[in-house]
Amino acid sequence: MGQGAIGMSLFFILSGFILAYQYTDRSVLKYTFYVSRFARIYPIYIVAALAALPWLGIEMEFSSLYEFIRQFIRLAFLIVVNIFITQAWFPQFFSYWNDGGSWSISVEAFCYAVFPFILPRLKEISKKYLIWTVLILYAFAILPGLSIKLFPTTVPAPVFYAIPIFRFPEFLIGIACYLLITAGVDFTKYKKYQFWFIAAFVCYIGVFGSKMLLYIGHNWIALPFFSFMILTLFNGRSILNYVLSAPISVWFGKISYCFYSFQAVLILPLIDNYEKIVMNFSFLSNNIVLTFVVFVFLTVFSAVGYYFIEKPAREWIRASCSPEKPILMQIIRGGSQNSDREVVIH
Repeated sequence: MGQGAIGMSLFFILSGFILAYQYTDRSVLKYTFYVSRFARIYPIYIVAALAALPWLGIEMEFSSLYEFIRQFIRLAFLIVVNIFITQAWFPQFFSYWNDGGSWSISVEAFCYAVFPFILPRLKEISKKYLIWTVLILYAFAILPGLSIKLFPTTVPAPVFYAIPIFRFPEFLIGIACYLLITAGVDFTKYKKYQFWFIAAFVCYIGVFGSKMLLYIGHNWIALPFFSFMILTLFNGRSILNYVLSAPISVWFGKISYCFYSFQAVLILPLIDNYEKIVMNFSFLSNNIVLTFVVFVFLTVFSAVGYYFIEKPAREWIRASCSPEKPILMQIIRGGSQNSDREVVIH
């Protein structure tokens, strides 16, 4: 549990993998792609940010005109950076607003921005060079954690943990993994080893979890493990496939973006009012019970957010910004207009 943030590497690999799956075999306008991604993440992103405004982290109390101007500039800077989803490039924002959670959306925004330019290039690479590409990306992905272990530094942890350029190799590994499948590499025959890989990985994290720094220190083993699981689960038939494709799993997948985005809205007030809550509801002093209650509340909020905000907003934005709109046809040139597959990306 203490090393749960390792899962962010799975998040970025899976994101690259599914986007490659969705767009590899068809030509899509960059405009259409960007509208689709914007519609996918921005409505809930803004709702979560607005709900977390009380924890902005900038006190507008000042004793002089200079202090007023300084605080105003700080506030404006923080708001503008978050509006344009670029907060991950400024790791000092980790302790402001809900940026401790939304930084990953900022990383995703960067990956989305370059994806239409990267995918066509990677599609042209042969199977042999795809394998070499994955190995090179793997080397780049493990360097930050390895460098910190070998050369301890006082640089804040979020610098290596959250800045998009350090996470970008993970996203590219996900794309390359899918392209290996399209190149004819069959990974499903290795699905019989899934249990042993999971057991070995969990044992490793349990024993060495606290001995490596920044979570990304585990990338040397986490990235091969996550890649292996994704590749063997794709088109596979195993117990894990059936569990993950069960209706309840699919439903949690649909609401998971809201779940992730809204976590700060529950956790931040819980931290501020923990003693008062426990005083009035003593059974919540048990952390297991507290975790379960928060999970239930967050699930309910996430379901409401998905059905009443995320899904309607996504459909409205895509319809409103469709290339068929006359005003947009003046901007768009060339390309095809295939409809999106219904793929849930988290």
